[in-house]
Amino acid sequence: MPERGTPVHAASFIRRREIILEHELLEKPVLPPIVVHEIFHFVWVRLSNAARAGFTALLADEFRSNARGELGESAAVKKQMAGGTLTRDYVCESFCDTAAWLYAPEATRGRTALGRRWRDRREAWFAATFSHSLRC
Repeated sequence: MPERGTPVHAASFIRRREIILEHELLEKPVLPPIVVHEIFHFVWVRLSNAARAGFTALLADEFRSNARGELGESAAVKKQMAGGTLTRDYVCESFCDTAAWLYAPEATRGRTALGRRWRDRREAWFAATFSHSLRC
């Protein structure tokens, strides 16, 4: 039997401007970070090339320093699959998981596996990058 892919609880379809959520998530405390994560897929594609390069550079520093862990399951899985290289999928998932960690902190508290030093650097990057409103 052919492999059918990876099961997911939510998905974003950028071109269709659509987010799909499993119905069961509506009654679970993990809903806020999942929704934030999916919304930030739309933010990622609207960022400037310079901003995306800046976040990628931040992750490159983490890789060079052998930082362990991630801020969410999506990024952790992509990081493991990347095997020590910065893939576009991993960078995007890490960006979205970082946003979920920042903007839905009640639901993500205690679930972080990334060291304080690296969390602080990501938080500072988000604060600097989003210190002004984004225009659509």
